[in-house]
Parts: sequence; structure tokens; C-alpha cells
Amino acid sequence: MTLAIVFYDVVLFVHIVAVVVAFGVTFTYPLIYAVAAHSDWPQRAALHGVQQRISRKYISFGLLAVVLAGVYLASDRDLWGEPWVAGPMVIAILIGGIGGGYLGPRETRLAEIAGAGGDEAAYGKVLRQARLASTVVSLLVLLAIFLMTTKPG
Repeated sequence: MTLAIVFYDVVLFVHIVAVVVAFGVTFTYPLIYAVAAHSDWPQRAALHGVQQRISRKYISFGLLAVVLAGVYLASDRDLWGEPWVAGPMVIAILIGGIGGGYLGPRETRLAEIAGAGGDEAAYGKVLRQARLASTVVSLLVLLAIFLMTTKPG
């Protein structure tokens, strides 16, 4: 028996690993927010600082890898007309927009408030906004995975 690994399979592997690396951590955000809400200000600042670095380095790079690999995979097999390809691509763009334009700035603001010693009302408001955005991102990731695995249409 000969094992043949083609470039397409390697790119598919990269695509799946990038999803895990980029978005696996986002499913821990509810835990991070719960721990932060019951921590002192220095601990909150540290948690949100780590969250910021993860978002900037891993999630952003991972999303780029997901999109680039997805473009190759869809192009190689001429799958652009399939809803299970187009839908997750739109979802990836939405996630990038939410992350960069909404959630990222709130992560920064949480770290700033906590680092300054805190304003409980301002922190609570921004924390609620970040929780909502991270929940939306997680639901979008799950929807994309569902579409990619069930291949409707």
C-alpha cells in the first residue's frame, strides 16, 4: 500500500490547525471574563494583557492562515459556488471585523481600566460588551464549522 499525500491535503491540514489555533482559545473567554470579574485590579490587568497579546498574535495570524488556506482549497476544487464554502468565507470576514474593529479595542480598554486601578462601572460596561462580542465570535466559528462539515446545498 502506497501512502500518497498531495499538496491539497497538506493545505487542508494547515486550514484545520489554523482554525484550532486561532479560535480554540476564544472558547475560554467566558472563563477569562468570569475570573477577571472576581479578581483584583492587577490580576485583571494581567488577564486582559494576555488576552490582548493572544488576539493580536495568534488569532489574527490564525485567521489569515484560515482564509488563505481556504481560498486555495476552494480554488483548487472550484468550490466557490458552494454555500458551505462561501458562507464560512463571509463568516471569516465578519469575525475579522468584529475582532479588529470591536472586540480588540474593548480588550485594550479592559486592560487600560484594570491597569489604572479600576473604575468598576466603566469596567463592567466594557466587560459586558466584550462578553457579547466574544459570544458572537464563538457562535460564528461554530456555524462555520457546522457548514464546513455538513456541506449543505
